Amino acid sequence: ISVSLNEVDKLTTKSSMNMILYALLAVIIMAIALRWAVKNLIQIPVRNLVKATNYIAIGNLNHRIESNRKDELGILGNSFDNMTKKLSEMRMQLVQSDKLASMGKLAAGVAHEINNPLTGVLTYSSFLLKRAGDNDELKDDLEVIVRETKRSREIVKGLLDFARQSTPKKGKSNINEIINNA
Repeated sequence: ISVSLNEVDKLTTKSSMNMILYALLAVIIMAIALRWAVKNLIQIPVRNLVKATNYIAIGNLNHRIESNRKDELGILGNSFDNMTKKLSEMRMQLVQSDKLASMGKLAAGVAHEINNPLTGVLTYSSFLLKRAGDNDELKDDLEVIVRETKRSREIVKGLLDFARQSTPKKGKSNINEIINNA
């Protein structure tokens, strides 16, 4: 008995071709799905992080990364937002410190300019006090001028000390004298 296998060979070849075609189609579908997953789960979030770092680099510390993810990239985005928030706060503190330093320089200049005329007033009023002799009314008035000029000098000295930002010095004080001066 002889049987022709041409039909079986054609069917086998057709099945092999179908199998190769289905395998190729499955590989293409898996590649497309993998590409979509990589793009949406890795590439886009990383691109957003890079874009955010460029915003920060040009000085825009208000830029935030919107992420609700709980994976590593979500944690990285949240950390990035926290970092930019702290940088923004530090920038504000630096600006405030710069303003205080400018105020200190201004206070030093003003104190110096006020101190010069006060020295003249104190010198002449002390000189006149010594020459007042027995005139009690004039002496009282000159003593007020001397005392208030010295008090003004202490205020100016306090401004200069503030401008220098030196460490405060502790010392004993007479509370009654402080109250009377106040």
